[in-house]
Amino acid sequence: MFKRIVTVIEVLALLAAGVFVVMLFVANPDSTTGATAPSGNDASYSPEGGGLPDGAALYSARCAGCHGSDGGGGSGPRLAGRVVEEFPDAADEVAVVTKGRGGMPGFGSSLAEAEILAIVEYTRTELGR
Repeated sequence: MFKRIVTVIEVLALLAAGVFVVMLFVANPDSTTGATAPSGNDASYSPEGGGLPDGAALYSARCAGCHGSDGGGGSGPRLAGRVVEEFPDAADEVAVVTKGRGGMPGFGSSLAEAEILAIVEYTRTELGR
């Protein structure tokens, strides 16, 4: 009798685990692509939502981890005071942010063009001084 109870509990535990795994995929349909659903505090831009993207917030979310919150550098090179000198033509900086260079990944597939332009504008005006 005790063995039957244990078997029933094991079957119920396996069913519960299966339902849990299925619910994880249902709750996050983008889990196979690695994309995440945007939250209210994301520094992201939606062309449908209108408005201009916030370059400072995008820089903070996407660039500051490597280049430092003030552009002073870190695992990525220093940007503060060097951006305009390094990239006299803003289109060259846009190309690097979009395609990447060296150890820097490209953001062209994860950021909208307007977001990349906002980051470049921020780095040139606020960090480029």
